[in-house]
Amino acid sequence: MCEPNMSKLISAAAAAFLLTVASVRADEQVWDVDNWPGDIDLIPCSAWSKTADGTWVLHGSIKLGASVVNDIGVKGDAAAHKLDRQCGAKK
Repeated sequence: MCEPNMSKLISAAAAAFLLTVASVRADEQVWDVDNWPGDIDLIPCSAWSKTADGTWVLHGSIKLGASVVNDIGVKGDAAAHKLDRQCGAKK
């Protein structure tokens, strides 16, 4: 069993970790879009990176209606082709 001081230290460390994770998530950019993927051009090229396999990955989230969507990647579809045209030469 943990000593009382050790237990407080572990609790404080866990709270600090959770606050750090929450603040990182809160600092992410969120783009409001009405039509996905039609409004993909409202998101600047600087928010995207292209992986070696050709997937475009968004660094941030989109808000579509009442939903916030994270971890967005597009490859091989109309949205990816649009990003290739708009942002490909800039990468």
